[in-house]
Amino acid sequence: MVSKLTLAALLAVALIILGIVNLSDASALSLKELYAKRAVATFNALQSHYYISNLHLYKGSTCGRYSCLWTYSQILSALTYLSLIPGLSNFTSLFNQYYMSLSYYSNPLNPSSGYESAVTPPIGPGGDTYYDDNEWVTLALIRMYLVTNNTRYLKRAEELFNFIVSGWSTNESLKCPGGIYWRVGDLSRNTCSNSPAAEVAVELYMVTGNPSYLKWAIRILNWVNECLRSPGGLYYDHINPDGTIDETIWSYNQGTTAAAAALIYEATHNESYLILAEETAYASLSYFSQGAIYSQPPEFNAIYFRSLEKVIEVSGNSTLSKMYWNLLLTYINNTWVTYRDPETGLITMGQPLSSINPDDVEIWTAAMVQLYSIIAGSRQPIAFKAVGIIKPARTQWPTLVIAITAAAVVVVIAYAVLRVKRND
Repeated sequence: MVSKLTLAALLAVALIILGIVNLSDASALSLKELYAKRAVATFNALQSHYYISNLHLYKGSTCGRYSCLWTYSQILSALTYLSLIPGLSNFTSLFNQYYMSLSYYSNPLNPSSGYESAVTPPIGPGGDTYYDDNEWVTLALIRMYLVTNNTRYLKRAEELFNFIVSGWSTNESLKCPGGIYWRVGDLSRNTCSNSPAAEVAVELYMVTGNPSYLKWAIRILNWVNECLRSPGGLYYDHINPDGTIDETIWSYNQGTTAAAAALIYEATHNESYLILAEETAYASLSYFSQGAIYSQPPEFNAIYFRSLEKVIEVSGNSTLSKMYWNLLLTYINNTWVTYRDPETGLITMGQPLSSINPDDVEIWTAAMVQLYSIIAGSRQPIAFKAVGIIKPARTQWPTLVIAITAAAVVVVIAYAVLRVKRND
């Protein structure tokens, strides 16, 4: 009788285990559904207030009547992340419209060069050409290509990369020679114009198999690591022409550097790059988890978190993953409660909408669309398309499979115990 009760109890434990897992899966599903709805609602709020449908542009102030390219690049990224949420692939139908509207930022005299910071004549004033602006656009174009297989996006990404590396400094009189300038005609070399360029280069290598892209990725990242890394493992903002360094710590600089290192590891299997990626991720998560994340603009944080997601995917480091998700969830929940205007659905950072520059509201809102999309299950496709590049296999055990296995083991043990007692 005792043996049968023991078996019944163990079976009950097994069923409880399965029930708990099913409950946790349901909770995870409901969280993803919640943030999928929030991502869509937030994007729709952006569209209803600032979108100019006949041009597929957005209202602006800083760069004239239309938004700056920096703002437009982050809206483009928001669109790509939305399209990667399971069940929301319909957003890919907007890709071509937004891609065509990038031409409004082109230099009319040299359309194949990089995009200018403002919409160009005849409908806009034009502006300086920033290498980092073009890098954010290129990263979005690569995602668009990976989602759709439309080679038009890949071709433009490759053209833009050629422009980006044309900004590599050959001035040997500068301290720490090398590095990509921040903008055309400026001698400042910034982390934000180099680490994303390395990220672009390695992703293009993964797509095309062209070894020159990988060489550029390694060259650029090594320069950043040598010239702008702090003793604590974080990355400074930029180095001036006179050799002085702006030691400001921005979140996006940490994320893009870590992502570039992680992807170079994926492409080369050189462990030193994985170590660098994990060290950067750990140092930055430790730093920003102390409250510093709220001193950063939302658009910097969006780039930071989406970049670190690549590191988490590549490394499989459970400690980093826990730190990452804890900080991301805390940040987006606080932002939803504190910085979102409940009447409009826009991110206003607690300020009256009427008092804020449209470019700021747009880029803050686009940033949160990206982060809500990540929580909703949007994942950056890592670009292993080239012949001869094999993505390392990782064994992934879904929680439910593990629980079923555990439950089965419990039952087998219980049965064995009963057999032994009967034999006794």
